[in-house]
Amino acid sequence: MIKEKIKEKLGIIYLDRPQKINALTLAMIRDIRKILEKWEENEEIRAILFDSTSEKGFCSGGDLKEVYNDYLLKPSQKDKSVFFREEFELDKYIATYKKPVISHWYGIVMGGGIGLSINSDIIITDETTNWAMPETRLGFVPDVGVCKFLSTLPQALGQYLGLCGKSLGASDLIANKLCDFKISSLDYKKALDKLIALTKDYEAKELVDKYKSYLKSIEDKAEVSKIDHIREDINKYFSLSSPWEIYKAIEANKDDDFAREIYDDFKQRPGFMLYLQFEKYFLCKNLSYEETIDLDYKILNYSVDEGYMKEGIRAVMVDKDKMPSWRNENIKDVDMGKIKDLLQI
Repeated sequence: MIKEKIKEKLGIIYLDRPQKINALTLAMIRDIRKILEKWEENEEIRAILFDSTSEKGFCSGGDLKEVYNDYLLKPSQKDKSVFFREEFELDKYIATYKKPVISHWYGIVMGGGIGLSINSDIIITDETTNWAMPETRLGFVPDVGVCKFLSTLPQALGQYLGLCGKSLGASDLIANKLCDFKISSLDYKKALDKLIALTKDYEAKELVDKYKSYLKSIEDKAEVSKIDHIREDINKYFSLSSPWEIYKAIEANKDDDFAREIYDDFKQRPGFMLYLQFEKYFLCKNLSYEETIDLDYKILNYSVDEGYMKEGIRAVMVDKDKMPSWRNENIKDVDMGKIKDLLQI
């Protein structure tokens, strides 16, 4: 499910589970770690590229069906968080990797796939990129350290993405400094060939700078936003002071298409996790990336222990009835004491 290739002095890690859009399994996470550790000490490798063999995209996130079946459903499985623990440790390792890391975000780019690659030295996108962190509907919150990046966005946009798991395109990612370059998908092969060629003569920062200059010369400057047409609505509702205030406002305007969609989204998500993510957005402004991902692990363990994750995955990915039965469905009555305890605020 992972392919490794060396071309000149570029090490390429291909996510190779196309039938699942490269949903990450524990075995894949361990294989990636082994390859990276091997290449970090190999002087013949000057840079790493994360890419995919799937026509549909880079990565759909972690394989939560595997988590559900192999860990959450089995009473005999005592370590129910092993997948997330090793995933997060891999993400932290990549964040401090000694050699340049480049990632190719195209098509579906979600969840764990974002976490794997968001700390890359260069992130390349194209017109097909569809980026999202959809965790709240699954009974937890945006994890893998990504809330650190969401917290750099204006409140309304950061909360809209974090609470509802809505998607951004390449132009939106560029505008919000969540990636580095947007090129035409038709130009990717020559961009890859250029990167391979550059590794013959350059390394470290010089390689990164040379490749950035090249990518700038072939940038696709066409701006096609997924959110510009609803930006006013995003600002209207998600600048409010709490999920309860947002809920009341959208409930009062359900005849409006945008408000109705968000109302339906909120009804599908546990009120506790909406409040947790709302407060976490502000907290992460003052946390480091490592502190953020450590907090994510703490929250995930809580979600597992309290049954949120099991019910979210069941409703969305297993039974697919989209009728989750949350322990705390009423957004008005969320235990803020528990929120503050989890976030230590």
